[in-house]
Amino acid sequence: MTTDLQPSAAEDAVRRIRLLSRPLTILLWIGLGLIVLVQIPEIIAILFFFHHADVLRAYVSFTDIGLGLTVAEPQVHSPSLVPLDTITFEHRVVLAGLGALCAATSALVLLQLRGLFALYSRGIVFAMENATRLKKAALWLVVAAIATNLSGRIFVVVTGAPRQGIANAAMALIFGAMIYVVARVMELGREADLERKDFI
Repeated sequence: MTTDLQPSAAEDAVRRIRLLSRPLTILLWIGLGLIVLVQIPEIIAILFFFHHADVLRAYVSFTDIGLGLTVAEPQVHSPSLVPLDTITFEHRVVLAGLGALCAATSALVLLQLRGLFALYSRGIVFAMENATRLKKAALWLVVAAIATNLSGRIFVVVTGAPRQGIANAAMALIFGAMIYVVARVMELGREADLERKDFI
């Protein structure tokens, strides 16, 4: 009786994983699309928007997720918002590069996670590729954290903005390292399972 229940329980678990993974895959696609649709226009604006209108003005800032562009009233009293028209073109090129770097590393994290959940949605749950995707996502998370932290520091130097916008990379580094260890354990478990099957 136990052996009859085990396969059906495993199949039911895989079916639930597949159902949960499909919407997550779609959400990760949307996240990737938003990075492209938001960051590319922002980078273009940072490079080529030179003048402000009487009612609106463009400001650049740096947050925990990277470079941001805000359009607001001409007189905004916020030290973290730097008027774009006060920044030289050379510094704008640097800022555009920082924005592209932060966006690219974040997109690579989402891309690896999308690949992982796409495998889950197809019913591929315990394959070596799952662990590989998770390891890559962890590594890119670490790279993204470091890139965002360094970009924030460069932003402060280039614009003279206060240091409050610099992201703290410590938690992301710890989280990325933990995910990497979990993925490595998954790999070792899969290798041990394959060795056991070969031995039998």
